[in-house]
Amino acid sequence: MKFEVREIDGWRDIDGWSWNSSFFLGNFITNAKTVKGEKRAFCNFLRKRGIVFKKNRTLIDFDGAVYEIIDRKTKEPLFAAIPCNF
Repeated sequence: MKFEVREIDGWRDIDGWSWNSSFFLGNFITNAKTVKGEKRAFCNFLRKRGIVFKKNRTLIDFDGAVYEIIDRKTKEPLFAAIPCNF
């Protein structure tokens, strides 16, 4: 599966957070068969680019298609991995 990774500029509204804009960071391909494996590949992609997070500061939310790294306290979306087919 191929994923497109984007950095998210979130916008806080009444219902929570939504994407204001996003910035393309790159693509990665993984052969992972599980959600856990795809999360690990997403984190490895960011780590290779020098993007790391403090322990217990973020979590990865999966809505069935898109993986989002969000701030654990504020729920602000920070990065997203979106499946793509090209």
